[in-house]
Amino acid sequence: MDWHVQHRIAGTEHLTMHPTPEAAIEAACHLMDEGADVFGIGTGPLEDSIGHREISRIGKPKP
Repeated sequence: MDWHVQHRIAGTEHLTMHPTPEAAIEAACHLMDEGADVFGIGTGPLEDSIGHREISRIGKPKP
């Protein structure tokens, strides 16, 4: 099952596909490091994506 990452770069929306959830999360983290606005990760219908707040917590150390 493919995983999608929805993101915006310079005001343009993009959708990339990844073979595993780990690959999708790694890609999302890399995109955020580059300044992209990542707003969805998931499978199936795009409305079932992980939300922006959940994505922003990925990879951040807990206080």
